[in-house]
Amino acid sequence: MPPFVLVDGSYFLFRAFHALPPLTTSTGLHTNAIRGAISAIQKLMRRTQPTHMAVIFDTPEPTFRHELSPIYKGDRPSMPEELAEQIPYLHALIRALGIPLYMLPGAEADDIIGTLAKRAEAAGQQVLISTGDKDMAQLVTERVTLEDSFKDKPMDVNGVFEKFGVWPHQIIDYLTLMGDASDGIMGVPGVGAKTAAKLLTEYGCIGSILENADKIKGKVGQNIKAHADGIALDHQLASIVCDLDIGLGYDDLKLLDPNTEQLRSLYTELEFRNQLQSLDHPNNPNGSAYKQNSKAIIKNAQAEEQVITEDQASITSTDDVLGQASYHTVLSQDAWDRLLQRLNTEKRFAFDTETTSLDYRVAQIVGFSIAFDAQDAYYVPLAHDYEDAPQQLNRDLVLAQIKPVLEDASVQKIGHHLKYDAHVLENQGIELRGWYFDTMLASYVLNSVATRHGMDDVARLYLSHLTTTFEQLAGKGAKQKTFNQIEIAAAAHYAAEDAHVTYRLYEVLDAKLRKHPELINILHNVEMPVARVLTMMEENGIELNLEFLDQLGAEFAKTMQDLENRIAELAGEAFNVSSPKQVGEVLFEKLGLKGGKKTATGQYSTSESVLEKLEHPIAGLILEYRGLSKLKSTYTDGLLKQANNDTRRVHTSYHQALTATGRLSSTDPNLQNIPVREDIGRQIRKAFVAPKGRVLLAADYSQIELRLMAHFSQDEALVDAFKHGQDVHRRTAAEVLGIPLDEVSSNQRRQAKAVNFGLLYGMSEFGLTRQLGFSREESRSYIGKYFQRYPGVLEYMERTRQVAREQGFVETILGRRLYTPDIMASNKMVKQGAERAAINAPLQGSAADIIKMAMIEVDKILPQDQAKMLLQVHDELVFEADEAIADELAVKLQEVMQSVLPISVPLVVEVGKGSNWDEAH
Repeated sequence: MPPFVLVDGSYFLFRAFHALPPLTTSTGLHTNAIRGAISAIQKLMRRTQPTHMAVIFDTPEPTFRHELSPIYKGDRPSMPEELAEQIPYLHALIRALGIPLYMLPGAEADDIIGTLAKRAEAAGQQVLISTGDKDMAQLVTERVTLEDSFKDKPMDVNGVFEKFGVWPHQIIDYLTLMGDASDGIMGVPGVGAKTAAKLLTEYGCIGSILENADKIKGKVGQNIKAHADGIALDHQLASIVCDLDIGLGYDDLKLLDPNTEQLRSLYTELEFRNQLQSLDHPNNPNGSAYKQNSKAIIKNAQAEEQVITEDQASITSTDDVLGQASYHTVLSQDAWDRLLQRLNTEKRFAFDTETTSLDYRVAQIVGFSIAFDAQDAYYVPLAHDYEDAPQQLNRDLVLAQIKPVLEDASVQKIGHHLKYDAHVLENQGIELRGWYFDTMLASYVLNSVATRHGMDDVARLYLSHLTTTFEQLAGKGAKQKTFNQIEIAAAAHYAAEDAHVTYRLYEVLDAKLRKHPELINILHNVEMPVARVLTMMEENGIELNLEFLDQLGAEFAKTMQDLENRIAELAGEAFNVSSPKQVGEVLFEKLGLKGGKKTATGQYSTSESVLEKLEHPIAGLILEYRGLSKLKSTYTDGLLKQANNDTRRVHTSYHQALTATGRLSSTDPNLQNIPVREDIGRQIRKAFVAPKGRVLLAADYSQIELRLMAHFSQDEALVDAFKHGQDVHRRTAAEVLGIPLDEVSSNQRRQAKAVNFGLLYGMSEFGLTRQLGFSREESRSYIGKYFQRYPGVLEYMERTRQVAREQGFVETILGRRLYTPDIMASNKMVKQGAERAAINAPLQGSAADIIKMAMIEVDKILPQDQAKMLLQVHDELVFEADEAIADELAVKLQEVMQSVLPISVPLVVEVGKGSNWDEAH
């Protein structure tokens, strides 16, 4: 677990101000303390990776120590104006970065830090205090460590003794004896650091020293007796208060997401240009942009790249700060021949492509980069075509020469999001084989919620390295260049860094994963094989009936117009139903409906949750209109735009490293959100068709999460129902209501089904009341009876909550770790949400594990040229197969999918067949 980090912000402020030369903006605002303090804080964070921390500052108000002693800190000079003007900006910047900042008028930073440290220590947490203040050595224990982050020197219990010659519990007495003129602590004249340490070593504490003052010879003994009255005051001044009344808990000090707009405003005013550029980043996991996510928000202003030119005609090298690697640009035939020779002899390397587009279907290779180790990285430019671009190697020839290596399964390829590179190579007639290690997937398997999994984010988290962003290289917006327009000198560093960072990430992440065999298994035997299957599925796509989509879109438009007319009639006027502002004004001002609340923008909230509570028919019509409008824009209109004009097929993109639970998601189009049970969703599914001579097969796991609940809970009644093939919802109704199975009505079954599935997602009494129209008492009674009949389910829920609290994560059936960072939150709603997620995560995550294993195994039995796997949606796989083999294949699919992972109850797969997805589903 990372330490709880407490930063002495006042020390960082003064230390940075005096350490750095004056730096000002064009308007004359000083910024050296801001730059230095933020840089030091971020360096500390990169090294310690905290989840909770606080930066603590002094306030100008006097404290109780000033009341005790009029000379307390009286000798300190007043703060320079050029420092004072920086404080508000530093505070604002820390908060905008999502770092908790705390001050308490009348209390010093030392006392706040002492209080928070002792609380955390009592809770069993490791604490790191970053300060240069020697007074805080009194706080050091086995769980509390001190360090001066500007010097990178940690100090534990033994370290305190080595530095001062006394133990941490003696530091207050030590300071009392030797005094501190800057703090107004008088001390004992003639007693310096060595004498104080010697006295405490001999007598143990200041009380014993006073009792034995007569035995202490010479002037020291006389001075101790003469100044005995002042020792008590000095002791109080030197003691850090550790029991302040602070309305602040550990979970209040969790790091938050940065506030981009506030940062943009601050960076603009402070003229932090590099940091300002780093804010604008695409987040598309489809290609190079997925590797171009934002780097750390604050970049050390003093860290500048040094470019060293060797032989400009053939190789350019750059020494990079990450492991002092050399970056080489391959321009000459001799340089390429040497690199190709090495490619033909090495058995493992990191590989990355640079292309003209994020869309792999149209992307052209501009160049590629290679790293065999952490010492060197190479960029091979092939198609930079800006004016006066130097001569480059022949792209077709180079790709033909590297093709055998890339297609050699015995040569291990390391990449970050290899699926994108595989698509790009496929466009060049190269089938990437030997997928060995994907650092994006490795980061995801290690901890799905620790960070986003683009290269910049992963490098920052695991290497403490700030990569070059694509925006820094190419600009942004309409004027952004494509990679072929980037000058080779700049492009080479960026591209070589990609390969180098990927190799370093492989080394670090592989070592971390190998500590957990189950995670290594998930990476190499689940996620990596699934990535290869997904590449094939994305290439396959699925055919659309474009004429049907066009007709359906027209029907949607007509229905929407009818809804608009009915809404206008109820409102007494026509208005823009798509405008939340106008909807709010009509509902809450003109119609005077109750429940209207204005947001921070001054407009009424018209969210779905607000509209659902309104007791007026217009609200339901507006919700219906919105739903239809979204389906029209996303599917009928969207699919027509996304379909390939030649093949009439649409190619969704699957994302493996996005959800917290391991579930796949898809975009362009998003096929996960088509309504499953509504008639309108069925209409959209009819647009997905099989080509002539083929049919679609849809293989769907039946009630997989409920079956997994039976497996995890081992509840006897639930297991028995599935083992005997009973209708589990009917069985639940019979159990809870105490009636025979054959007497359960359809409504009673519906209610039981709502409870069965609701409990998977932690449904509360309130949720059940809302869904079924029960009273709160009826809901409470129903849930109570449910748990009486299914005690194993209740025990599973309680056990899972406890496990999540104790270890911070729960696990899937394969051992995938699903972290629950908010499980100990002090906010009740946040904590309850985390508990619900923890209960569901093993079920949803295990379902994801199983469907992925099914994809891998099914791919092995598909007869080439006669069948294709096309889609994965929720618990369903969709295939396209020749009509002649469809029935036989359906049986094989069912057998394979039902047997991929034996659990306590049967896995049941239902396979349908049809000319379109709706018929097959």
